[in-house]
Amino acid sequence: MYWRDILNVQNVEKGFFPSSNKYGIPDIKADKLEVKNLIPYRVDKNRNGTAHFFLDDYRFERCWKNADSQIEELKKYDGALSPDFSMYTNYPQAFQLWQVYRNRWCAAYWQLHGIKVIPTVSWSTEESFKYCFLGIPKGATVAVGTVGVLNHKESQILFMRGFEEMLQQLEPSEILIYGNKLADLNGYKNIRWFEPYMNKFIKKGV
Repeated sequence: MYWRDILNVQNVEKGFFPSSNKYGIPDIKADKLEVKNLIPYRVDKNRNGTAHFFLDDYRFERCWKNADSQIEELKKYDGALSPDFSMYTNYPQAFQLWQVYRNRWCAAYWQLHGIKVIPTVSWSTEESFKYCFLGIPKGATVAVGTVGVLNHKESQILFMRGFEEMLQQLEPSEILIYGNKLADLNGYKNIRWFEPYMNKFIKKGV
């Protein structure tokens, strides 16, 4: 019973998805989805938009640990970004690779259940460039978060290095950016900015 529970938590019993890379990171398809608004997943009752996961990981860990329990909830949204499992620079590479795997696995699983998904792309140091873009088709719409990037100059440098690498490897048709605007991104094409959800409430005085 103990080992069965472990396999269930890691979603092994649900199977593996096709992969074109040596790590087995699932390949996801490029869904066509008109994104009107980005809504933080299950933060409030609002479902009128596309669910995003630029949140603390504990808020959406259920999407991995209890994948089936979240399907009907996800279907209430227009679609979803893939979950943004954190990739901090001090995490071991093996753990960062695991975070990328979980991101793509959830996306593939949701697509299997008829949910339209836009891949969220995350990276850390240049070492992560070997695997952090895998599983995403070239020319697709992608999503990126910039929350916290402005806090440190080094974070901005790492972000821009990864951003340029993403453009080279994925050639995205459109880039949805959620978070603080970076002056370094002025002049880049095919970018749509989305203001952090909570900031909107702050401006309204709530």
